[in-house]
Amino acid sequence: MVQAGIEGRMREKNRNRGIVLVELVRLVVVAFSTAAGYQVARGIVTNAHSGRIVLGAVMGSLVGYVVGGFVGRTVTTLVGLAERRIAAIPGADIVAGSMGTVAALIITLLVGWPLLFVPQREVSLTILAFVIVVFGFLGFRAGVAKREDILQLFGLSFRTRASDLRVLDTSAILDSRLLDCVRSGIVRGTLLIAPFVLEEVQAIADSSDPVRRTRGKRGLEMLAAMRREKLADLRPVEKTYPEFTEVDAKVVALARERGASIVTNDVALGRIAEIQGIEVLSLNALADTLRQPLVPGEELRVGVTKEGRESNQGVGYLEDGSMVVVVGGRGLIGAEIDVVVTSVVQTSGGRMVFARPVEHVAAPDRASEEDLRGA
Repeated sequence: MVQAGIEGRMREKNRNRGIVLVELVRLVVVAFSTAAGYQVARGIVTNAHSGRIVLGAVMGSLVGYVVGGFVGRTVTTLVGLAERRIAAIPGADIVAGSMGTVAALIITLLVGWPLLFVPQREVSLTILAFVIVVFGFLGFRAGVAKREDILQLFGLSFRTRASDLRVLDTSAILDSRLLDCVRSGIVRGTLLIAPFVLEEVQAIADSSDPVRRTRGKRGLEMLAAMRREKLADLRPVEKTYPEFTEVDAKVVALARERGASIVTNDVALGRIAEIQGIEVLSLNALADTLRQPLVPGEELRVGVTKEGRESNQGVGYLEDGSMVVVVGGRGLIGAEIDVVVTSVVQTSGGRMVFARPVEHVAAPDRASEEDLRGA
């Protein structure tokens, strides 16, 4: 309720700001149109005291009122788009890009000043303006590409820390616990969704493996639920980092550029990110802290989905993502069975549970009872 109220006030504030901008633009257009109508009427009417001049000014103001509303709404829309695009650009990119633009403009003017002495001023000024625009744009792009080197020349840091900014990687989106963590407030803030991560999740959702396909579709549905229920600020990222081929490298580059932390279950990615000074939020670590402990002898119900590494093993997964290795479960693939926990092993990738089917555990007990009776 509190979050909804805050979002409502923010929307109302943005709406009021848009109305003010529309009216300001309309006022400027009305003033210009009134003056233009007055001048046109005065040029047409010979009598300087004729009421037609006033009529021309009034007609100009009416036209300006209608046109000004359209122009004002268009300007408001463009300003909103510009604000969102600027908000998505890191401050380091803006500073470094501005430095690159200034340097490029200075070099362009030093090299292109002889064009000012060309007799055909229209041609020389057009060429000079074109060169300034092109090199200014190239200077901005060069500054962004070399922002680390440029900012370090001035003793500045190219990274800005943003404690509430988090990058979701593929393993986090595929983990159903992410939605619970967001709903409970454990994972909060702005979640950055990169296009290369979404492409990888979509490829998993289109996989021929039914288990992978289910996990991929569930991840996409989970993102849709978070956006639909407004549980978190999901912000898409347009940059694709073509200089990297691996998705993990792109995720690290995005986090470094935005000063964000990474939400992941990939142990290798987490270690690489930590080495580079990036904060890592592991869903496995959160789940290990919050999950209910399992002890040998406890009964569980699990669906066996695939074969294990060893002979006669089946593998299933609990709702929290824990792997359950069912000894003697290879022939039970595709079935949902009751198992008894025999041991629990904590690994760097999460918790691994070893278990046996209940009937396999109970069978020796019944046999022992029959032996005792026979004895």
